[in-house]
Amino acid sequence: MVLLEAGGHSKEILKLLDGGILVCIDRDIEAINKAKNVLKDYEKNNEVILVQENHENIPEILNVLGINKVDGILLDLGVSSYQIDNGERGFSYMHNGKLDMRMDQRNSLTAYDVINTYTEEHLRNIIQKI
Repeated sequence: MVLLEAGGHSKEILKLLDGGILVCIDRDIEAINKAKNVLKDYEKNNEVILVQENHENIPEILNVLGINKVDGILLDLGVSSYQIDNGERGFSYMHNGKLDMRMDQRNSLTAYDVINTYTEEHLRNIIQKI
Protein backbone atom coordinates (compact mmCIF):
# COMPACT_ATOMS: atom_id res chain seq x y z
CA MET A 1 0.00 0.00 0.00
CA VAL A 2 1.36 3.41 -0.93
CA LEU A 3 0.13 6.98 -1.08
CA LEU A 4 0.16 7.93 -4.69
CA GLU A 5 1.39 11.40 -5.67
CA ALA A 6 2.67 11.10 -9.29
CA GLY A 7 3.14 7.34 -9.42
CA GLY A 8 6.95 7.14 -9.37
CA HIS A 9 7.30 5.20 -6.12
CA SER A 10 4.36 3.02 -7.10
CA LYS A 11 5.85 2.08 -10.44
CA GLU A 12 9.14 1.06 -8.83
CA ILE A 13 7.33 -1.05 -6.22
CA LEU A 14 5.23 -2.69 -8.94
CA LYS A 15 8.38 -3.66 -10.85
CA LEU A 16 9.43 -5.69 -7.79
CA LEU A 17 6.01 -6.96 -6.79
CA ASP A 18 5.57 -10.67 -7.39
CA GLY A 19 1.95 -11.76 -7.44
CA GLY A 20 0.52 -9.09 -5.17
CA ILE A 21 -1.68 -6.06 -5.52
CA LEU A 22 -0.58 -2.50 -4.83
CA VAL A 23 -3.26 -0.22 -3.39
CA CYS A 24 -2.49 3.45 -4.08
CA ILE A 25 -4.31 6.17 -2.18
CA ASP A 26 -4.36 9.91 -2.78
CA ARG A 27 -6.83 12.61 -1.86
CA ASP A 28 -6.01 14.57 -5.01
CA ILE A 29 -7.85 13.40 -8.15
CA GLU A 30 -5.26 15.19 -10.29
CA ALA A 31 -2.52 13.01 -8.79
CA ILE A 32 -4.60 9.90 -9.47
CA ASN A 33 -5.22 10.94 -13.06
CA LYS A 34 -1.51 11.65 -13.63
CA ALA A 35 -0.57 8.30 -12.10
CA LYS A 36 -3.12 6.41 -14.21
CA ASN A 37 -0.98 7.12 -17.24
CA VAL A 38 2.23 6.06 -15.48
CA LEU A 39 0.64 2.87 -14.09
CA LYS A 40 -1.72 1.97 -16.96
CA ASP A 41 -0.03 -1.34 -17.79
CA TYR A 42 -0.21 -2.48 -14.17
CA GLU A 43 -3.81 -1.34 -13.85
CA LYS A 44 -4.76 -3.41 -16.93
CA ASN A 45 -3.24 -6.48 -15.28
CA ASN A 46 -5.09 -5.81 -11.98
CA GLU A 47 -1.80 -5.33 -10.12
CA VAL A 48 -2.70 -1.84 -8.91
CA ILE A 49 -5.84 -0.27 -7.44
CA LEU A 50 -6.10 3.52 -7.37
CA VAL A 51 -8.31 5.04 -4.67
CA GLN A 52 -9.21 8.69 -4.10
CA GLU A 53 -9.42 8.84 -0.35
CA ASN A 54 -7.67 10.05 2.80
CA HIS A 55 -4.91 7.83 4.24
CA GLU A 56 -6.67 8.11 7.61
CA ASN A 57 -9.26 5.71 6.19
CA ILE A 58 -6.87 2.88 5.30
CA PRO A 59 -8.70 0.27 7.43
CA GLU A 60 -12.04 1.09 5.79
CA ILE A 61 -10.50 1.13 2.31
CA LEU A 62 -8.94 -2.29 2.83
CA ASN A 63 -12.21 -3.64 4.22
CA VAL A 64 -14.15 -2.45 1.16
CA LEU A 65 -11.51 -4.02 -1.11
CA GLY A 66 -11.67 -7.29 0.84
CA ILE A 67 -8.00 -7.11 1.83
CA ASN A 68 -7.26 -8.66 5.25
CA LYS A 69 -3.55 -7.91 5.56
CA VAL A 70 -0.77 -5.95 3.91
CA ASP A 71 2.93 -6.66 3.66
CA GLY A 72 3.96 -3.03 3.86
CA ILE A 73 2.83 0.58 3.83
CA LEU A 74 4.72 3.54 2.37
CA LEU A 75 3.40 6.94 3.38
CA ASP A 76 4.58 9.93 1.35
CA LEU A 77 2.80 12.62 3.32
CA GLY A 78 2.63 16.30 2.59
CA VAL A 79 2.13 18.64 -0.29
CA SER A 80 3.35 17.53 -3.70
CA SER A 81 5.58 19.64 -5.93
CA TYR A 82 2.73 19.75 -8.45
CA GLN A 83 0.45 21.35 -5.87
CA ILE A 84 3.10 23.92 -4.94
CA ASP A 85 4.04 24.65 -8.56
CA ASN A 86 0.40 25.19 -9.58
CA GLY A 87 -0.71 28.60 -8.31
CA GLU A 88 -4.37 27.69 -8.82
CA ARG A 89 -4.14 25.09 -6.05
CA GLY A 90 -3.45 27.80 -3.49
CA PHE A 91 -0.37 26.21 -1.85
CA SER A 92 2.26 28.19 -3.72
CA TYR A 93 4.21 31.10 -2.35
CA MET A 94 5.94 31.51 -5.74
CA HIS A 95 2.85 31.81 -7.99
CA ASN A 96 -0.24 33.95 -7.58
CA GLY A 97 -3.52 32.24 -6.95
CA LYS A 98 -6.50 32.20 -4.65
CA LEU A 99 -5.78 30.77 -1.20
CA ASP A 100 -7.33 27.32 -1.67
CA MET A 101 -5.10 24.61 -0.13
CA ARG A 102 -7.57 21.74 -0.57
CA MET A 103 -5.90 18.36 -1.01
CA ASP A 104 -9.25 16.99 -2.13
CA GLN A 105 -11.09 19.33 -4.49
CA ARG A 106 -14.41 17.65 -3.57
CA ASN A 107 -14.26 19.50 -0.24
CA SER A 108 -15.98 22.86 -0.41
CA LEU A 109 -14.10 24.56 2.44
CA THR A 110 -10.99 26.43 1.28
CA ALA A 111 -8.20 28.05 3.27
CA TYR A 112 -9.53 31.39 2.03
CA ASP A 113 -12.89 30.62 3.66
CA VAL A 114 -11.25 29.63 6.93
CA ILE A 115 -9.03 32.71 7.15
CA ASN A 116 -11.82 35.10 6.24
CA THR A 117 -14.79 33.66 8.15
CA TYR A 118 -13.47 31.94 11.28
CA THR A 119 -13.16 34.00 14.43
CA GLU A 120 -9.75 34.72 15.90
CA GLU A 121 -10.58 32.42 18.82
CA HIS A 122 -11.58 29.57 16.48
CA LEU A 123 -8.33 29.98 14.50
CA ARG A 124 -6.32 30.04 17.74
CA ASN A 125 -7.97 26.78 18.88
CA ILE A 126 -7.17 25.10 15.55
CA ILE A 127 -3.53 26.22 15.67
CA GLN A 128 -3.12 25.12 19.29
CA LYS A 129 -4.39 21.63 18.44
CA ILE A 130 -1.76 21.18 15.72
